[in-house]
Amino acid sequence: MGDLIPFRRPVRWDNLRCDEAERIIRERVRNTDNVIVSRHALKRSRQRFGGIDFITEDLFAILETGSVPHPPIREDERAWKVIVIKRMPGTRDAGIVTLIATDDDTLFVKTVEWMDWKQ
Repeated sequence: MGDLIPFRRPVRWDNLRCDEAERIIRERVRNTDNVIVSRHALKRSRQRFGGIDFITEDLFAILETGSVPHPPIREDERAWKVIVIKRMPGTRDAGIVTLIATDDDTLFVKTVEWMDWKQ
């Protein structure tokens, strides 16, 4: 018998699940050229995370290892919106609002936030 090829379930873009969203994000973030970080997200990371405490490396680490605990929301016909959450040092959960493109390999980071932050 030859090498086994792992079975990968096709993505159901009509009804994206949390586990599918996590898998897609982890695959796409490996190539940093796929990730577009908005100016708004950069501004908010400086405001909410104290600038030097939360850097681009943290953002990529959250995308690579965080979870998507809430169902994805259809942003429009070309993207799904999810919040990738990860516990940060100091016992707070950081969230990255991310759009997953359905027509290419792009991830768009819309904003970053503390999950216990109130407007």
